[in-house]
Amino acid sequence: MNCKRFFVMIAAAATLPLAAQIPDDVGFVPTLTLSGAGAGAPAGSNASVEAALRQALLGQVATEEEVEKALSFMPDVVADVNGTKITKKQIIDLLISRKISQQVLALTSESYLRTAMQQYVDQKIDTEILRQKAKEAGFAPSEELVKTHFDEAMKKLPSDQVEELKLQLKERGYSLESYRDEIAKEDDIQSNASIAAYEEKNFISKAEKAVTADEAEKFYRENQQKFAIPENITVAHILIQCEPVSASDTKEEKEIKTRADKLAKEQIDDIYAELVKNPDRFEKLAQEKSNCPSGKRDNGKLPAFDKNGETIDGAGQLDPDFTAAAFKLEKAGEFTKPVHTQFGYHIIKLLKKDPKGYVEFEKVRDEIRDFLIDKSVSEQIQAMIKAERAKGDIKVYEFTPAKTATKSATKAAKD
Repeated sequence: MNCKRFFVMIAAAATLPLAAQIPDDVGFVPTLTLSGAGAGAPAGSNASVEAALRQALLGQVATEEEVEKALSFMPDVVADVNGTKITKKQIIDLLISRKISQQVLALTSESYLRTAMQQYVDQKIDTEILRQKAKEAGFAPSEELVKTHFDEAMKKLPSDQVEELKLQLKERGYSLESYRDEIAKEDDIQSNASIAAYEEKNFISKAEKAVTADEAEKFYRENQQKFAIPENITVAHILIQCEPVSASDTKEEKEIKTRADKLAKEQIDDIYAELVKNPDRFEKLAQEKSNCPSGKRDNGKLPAFDKNGETIDGAGQLDPDFTAAAFKLEKAGEFTKPVHTQFGYHIIKLLKKDPKGYVEFEKVRDEIRDFLIDKSVSEQIQAMIKAERAKGDIKVYEFTPAKTATKSATKAAKD
């Protein structure tokens, strides 16, 4: 992992509930299903109780004894990297610090835990190799190094994301600076900062010089399909919202929704009649009447989308009934009769229709270059780690099989 991005991830983690801050590289959080209720359960009272119960169970943090019991299959020392031991205690402490829940441990099978923990130990070995290389190169862990990398990461984030992060940190009693100063005291983060500095000097800066604009354009030409854009349209709409009747609704709820639907239909019919007389009023009516935020924000305009309803910018997907009605429009300026979807009643106006094509190189040049730099850095680091594993004194204590065994890095490579 590019450790410069690690600090952005650390900052983003501050916005998550503590119970959710399980390290990505451990990655075992099974789907919880209680009494047969799953993600598709109706939103009735029973489903609400189930959801509340699941949340409560996830909120019960596992004790050190419970974590240790769940990892009882692991030896006390799981690996040795050039004399530096990676221990089970370190992994237990990490899981406890991330406030892993009792329910996650209870519902995760031992075989799955064995595999996940073995993968995690393997990543810890790579990190330890990098830490040792960073130390050899003179990059000592320190609070100042963390602060420097944190500040650099924040400068690279878009301003709106930084402001959002500030707001979410404020809710937890932090400013950007106080949060940075707090995490800067943690040994693991200081260690990662030293690795980041080592990677920056030995891999990233060199890759940035090596990857030219010509190489980026060559990648673009040789991978045209990656930048293909399907036929798409851009529309604006006016929405009069109403909630559909559900099979789980009570008789009273069905009556209320039916009356609301009738009123919404009358309102959209009135708007349509006005548009037939004066089509130029569409933008004004979208601002005044539409229940969609796009009305006041952008005269009802929506992101461009294809025939499957998928937005070209990847932001989401539109209702299939809405999409079908929109694609029947042929000329810019045309609008539909009222269209009924799960969200209510719409009048859709075609703004433009674009044939299939390709994203212009200028629009993706920087993204391609970043991708090629990251790819180069990753390949170089993995090659270095592979070489260090081959020549170093590295022992891995396997525990994926039922019987614990020891094997050297050289033998592991042959396997």
